[in-house]
Amino acid sequence: MSCFSTARLALATAALLALAGCAAPVAAPTASWKAPAGWSADAPLAAPTAQAAAPASDAWWASAGSAELNALVEAALRANRDLHIAAARVLQARAGVEAVDAQQLPQLGLAAGAQRGRDSSANPKASVVSGGLRASWEPDLFGAQGLASQAATVDAQGAELAQQAMRVAIAADVGTAWFEIQALRRREAVARDALTTLERQIEVARRRFGAGQSSALDVDRLLAERGQERAALAQLQGAQRARQRQLAVLTGAAQPDPALVFADTGAAGIAAPAGLLPAELLERRPDVQLQARALEAAAARLGVARRDLYPRIQLDWAGRKERLSVGGASASPTLVVGYGVSLALPVFDGGRIRANIAVHEARTQEAMAGYEKAMIGALADAETALVQLAAAETTVAELERAQRAAAEAAARSQRLYEAGLVGLDTVLDVRRSHLRAQDALLQARGAQWVAGVSVRRAFAGRV
Repeated sequence: MSCFSTARLALATAALLALAGCAAPVAAPTASWKAPAGWSADAPLAAPTAQAAAPASDAWWASAGSAELNALVEAALRANRDLHIAAARVLQARAGVEAVDAQQLPQLGLAAGAQRGRDSSANPKASVVSGGLRASWEPDLFGAQGLASQAATVDAQGAELAQQAMRVAIAADVGTAWFEIQALRRREAVARDALTTLERQIEVARRRFGAGQSSALDVDRLLAERGQERAALAQLQGAQRARQRQLAVLTGAAQPDPALVFADTGAAGIAAPAGLLPAELLERRPDVQLQARALEAAAARLGVARRDLYPRIQLDWAGRKERLSVGGASASPTLVVGYGVSLALPVFDGGRIRANIAVHEARTQEAMAGYEKAMIGALADAETALVQLAAAETTVAELERAQRAAAEAAARSQRLYEAGLVGLDTVLDVRRSHLRAQDALLQARGAQWVAGVSVRRAFAGRV
């Protein structure tokens, strides 16, 4: 290459570098929606106390005091198929980062070829055999490759956040199913007692009817109630089987484990985490941060699309050895080396680049809306869970008082029966009222456990 050509190449390169300095960096847009300074009056979050010292990221299920529940959650986090899928997506995203980063490096390859022929029938046949190396490199003058790498890196971070969010959801689903089955089993026992009591009432009513002391209406009414009790018992049993099947799927098992006992540990419930502000919740929620990464990736890809308006420069180098054979006579091998610079600048493409930029601008707006929606939804989930937990705790307290009153009434009716002051039908009727109060309390306690799980799920950062 002549000195004049070299000077022109240096001048063109300097001009491109100056133009590259004018390329504005791309930053993710800022959300217009801001998190409130505190929680609403309907869902206050307690201040840190000695009883609520555990951070929200702890294994909340351990506070239930059940080794069985601990084993189930650990099995689900280890064997759940959705988590296996999420882990595979993380590996894919990480490999994608390596593939994008590799494009920024010089490319080197081997090239070999062989030709045989002649220009005209008057010339003898000639053979050319060649082999060598070929290299190329596209300098990232305007940051397009760097932005593509940034987008791929953020995608990998998003895949990891999606995996974290999945772990939080799986642990919460296991806890919810376990507590629901526990409540259903206790309700089934109460329902069986109620059915047994009702059978005794029917027997007493039939004797009274046979003695002419009551009408057939009393017997018919109790028979109708028996049908309702049997239907309710069947519903409880069916709900148990459905929840056990769900629990098996969550833990990666083909069939429910018959060895599970769902024993009541006597724990009061799962308390809400203490001392977190709305902004802190948004920082720790993996699903919210996932949308933030999606916004960053969309902004980076918008930058890549805009860089298509800038020129592209590529450096090429090739070196090979050639051997020419003419008419069977072989010449000495020849070394051929070449290098060059190519410049490409779009002039007219029918609006393709501008349309692609518009597409990525719209995707960035979509990602921004998704990010803001995730933040609003996260705070709504947390406040809803707090309200439900507070309501469940109040309901349990009221039903505990009602159950104690029903228990006292049942004991009093038994004493009156033994004293001959009331009949057996009155005792049985009061006992059924007591069992209904027990069933309502068991439902409320189950709802309290599930609400506690929902709060931990809403405030969890990772498990």
